[in-house]
Amino acid sequence: MANLTSKELRTAMMAAYFNAGAAPTNLYLRLYKDEANIVEATVLTDIAANEQTGGGYAVKTLAPADWTVEEGVGGIRVRLTDQTWTTTADNWNTLRWAVICTSANNTGQILLARDYGTGKTVTGVGANVTVDDLFYQIND
Repeated sequence: MANLTSKELRTAMMAAYFNAGAAPTNLYLRLYKDEANIVEATVLTDIAANEQTGGGYAVKTLAPADWTVEEGVGGIRVRLTDQTWTTTADNWNTLRWAVICTSANNTGQILLARDYGTGKTVTGVGANVTVDDLFYQIND
């Protein structure tokens, strides 16, 4: 077992998985309502009923160019560019989770999940819903 993983290797791993389209080629961003409960063992089928639907929402396909590998505080991180939806109906209610997964349907794996805690309450038509500052970091 290695006692040291170089910054170069950590950067290359992040770039290969997220930024270079190594595997999978695309990742997907999905939004889930406050009722979803996501823990490490959660799979997409467990929370399918709590995904936002309609009203301007669609699963976002994330291309390799949507990711930036950078040096963060205490490690190497991969950061997603801000992603925005615009509501076309007043049915969004409260969103709690932003989930990065490996498929646009419920057959893939959850890779990352961001818990907004109290949730983001969305009201009105024409509101912008933005997932910002979403990143994953491997610490030094």
